[in-house]
Amino acid sequence: MNIRNRILGIGCLLLASSTAWAQSDFGVWESLELSTKLNKQFELSMEGEYRTHQNSSEVERFTAGLNLSYKNKKVPFLKADIGYVIMSMHNPAETEIKYRDEDPTVPKHKNVDAPYWYTRHRATASLTGSVKWGRVKFSLRERYQFTHRMAAQCERERYGYHPAFDMWDDVPELLIDDKLAKDDHKLRSRLSVSYDIKKSKFEPYAEVEVYNQLDDAMKFDKIRYTVGTDYKVTKDAKLTLFYRYQDYNDVDDISGHILGVGASIEL
Repeated sequence: MNIRNRILGIGCLLLASSTAWAQSDFGVWESLELSTKLNKQFELSMEGEYRTHQNSSEVERFTAGLNLSYKNKKVPFLKADIGYVIMSMHNPAETEIKYRDEDPTVPKHKNVDAPYWYTRHRATASLTGSVKWGRVKFSLRERYQFTHRMAAQCERERYGYHPAFDMWDDVPELLIDDKLAKDDHKLRSRLSVSYDIKKSKFEPYAEVEVYNQLDDAMKFDKIRYTVGTDYKVTKDAKLTLFYRYQDYNDVDDISGHILGVGASIEL
């Protein structure tokens, strides 16, 4: 009896896990970073990134950014940086049903928006504190993030609903929908721990990062869980491979799994 119950319990867990995975998104992130030291205190870096979503069937974004960091040898455990990123974003096709005011169970019409591209501008300011304990390194980064989403347009098909016949229009009304510009302010708090393996080129790490909305009374937005490793190719170059789970608070946003690979080169 106990064995049977255990088997059933394991089966339920596997079924729940597979259902959760099926309801989640999956994407691949790829990045390349080039950096150079301007002097003993300042470092300038440039980064390009490519992301996919919709179970990696579509491109999510292309980004290019600049970052300037500052570190004073009198305070070696602190680093400050500012950055700017421009993003070309892809919004997938979306369907939304509007319901009648007099009866919220009866549809009024259905909007089907076509995929479209839009631009985001992002500025960041960060402060990172780090401490080592043997070969283990702990770091905490607090980052302010401001994002401006540019206005855009997309094609929309609107289908009317006829409750008497319980059917939608065969031919939709063709519209152009204006997506308004908007601003977003976030505080990102990231806790990291890494381990410098003796006589190894690998340095594994784990991170937890929490996003809060500064323009909405510090409302929790999402959380990222990451495990990965850096690999030192040469003294001035390294590769990064990681797995990340991104969990959104808003039910309208789809949480998802991410596999990432990146390369960093110091010039």
